Amino acid sequence: MIAQLSKRMMSWDAAVMVSHWLLAFCFLGAILTQDSEKFRLVHVTMGYTMFGLVAFRLIWGFVGGKYTRFNAIYPRVKKVIEYFKSLFTSDPQTFIGFHAIGFLAAYLLLVVILLVTFSGYLVFEEIGPDLFEDLHETLGNLLIAIVGIHIGGVVIYALLQKAKISMSVNTLKSESKGSASSVNRVRPFKWMAAIILVAVGYFWLVQINS
Repeated sequence: MIAQLSKRMMSWDAAVMVSHWLLAFCFLGAILTQDSEKFRLVHVTMGYTMFGLVAFRLIWGFVGGKYTRFNAIYPRVKKVIEYFKSLFTSDPQTFIGFHAIGFLAAYLLLVVILLVTFSGYLVFEEIGPDLFEDLHETLGNLLIAIVGIHIGGVVIYALLQKAKISMSVNTLKSESKGSASSVNRVRPFKWMAAIILVAVGYFWLVQINS
């Protein structure tokens, strides 16, 4: 299963890979510190970092590599739209595909993270009514649910792909060779990944010393 997930990530450039795992780390950190007054600064720092990473991903979706630009998502969005349209016909599709659901959940995550972090900023700076605190909590719970859908969709897709590949030894060998040859071609934009790491590290140091 891990091998299948890794193969799906092979199309990511280094900048997207680093920002993805930093985002996952910050999400986990924010969840673990959400109810702690002692670690409130850590919670806020994780949230601000998530906002910055999502802002980068949105910009990178227009100027990044071929497989990370937003125009690459159209075929999958089209598949989902066709599925929902079929529900209103006499011959509806019976399966939308777990990977398509997980994929769309990933982009829905970007929107929700922006809303969560912005509402968190308003709460932390005590801007606006107390209603924003409830809104922030609600959006946080929504974010957790979407993360679960995203992870579930990707994992189930990987399991299905593993079962499909295991049916043919020749296919497995062929894909293994393909993976080995593709390793040398992936992960461009390492310089951008380095900039992200330096920027995040510097921001965390500033927050610690503030």
